Amino acid sequence: MPNPRRRSSQLALAAILAFPLAVTASDPIPIESAVAFNTQCARCHEGECSGRLSFHLGEDAADEHIRRHGGALPVETVRQLSELLRYMKVQCAFYPLPLTLARDRIWGGDTLGRLRAPDGTGYFLPLGLLAPGLYRLWIDGLDPGARASAEVIAASFDQLDHQGIVPAGNRQVLAFQVDAPTELYVRITAQGPIALTGVELASASAGASSPAQEP
Repeated sequence: MPNPRRRSSQLALAAILAFPLAVTASDPIPIESAVAFNTQCARCHEGECSGRLSFHLGEDAADEHIRRHGGALPVETVRQLSELLRYMKVQCAFYPLPLTLARDRIWGGDTLGRLRAPDGTGYFLPLGLLAPGLYRLWIDGLDPGARASAEVIAASFDQLDHQGIVPAGNRQVLAFQVDAPTELYVRITAQGPIALTGVELASASAGASSPAQEP
């Protein structure tokens, strides 16, 4: 009988193949590929680090782990997914991305396009290091009927409690409390394709602002 979990893994890895992966092992992994991994694969491995599973067996065993769940994949794809998985397990962290919303405060469609899952059903947003306080993530372009959910994830893979994405006028908003300085990420997932046009990070005291626009 087909294994639904294995089938889901195969579909996720097939979606990642939509991205060009012509990089060598010494090259930085592209943002788009790291986002693909973090939206499609990472949930199964966020609680596993310090070299667990096959990673103490070396590169060949790591490759076998990828192929077991993804089937026949090009060598470049296997190597890149293996590096992302190895980094998560050994470093107990997400692969570093050169973008943070805490620094930029507002992202438009161009930046968000690089942070979108390859199948269009989600986003992985690196918020950066946030000081204690109450924050709101304002979201533009998300249809209220999209049935989207959000996870606010610390660099340690712990998740912060929140009330979910809720309507706020013609926008959507995700509010969350930070109790200690923490590097955070937001993973948005929907049951079908979504296309955000802007996001804006504000402290609660800043309140709502104008729709997010990228310079």
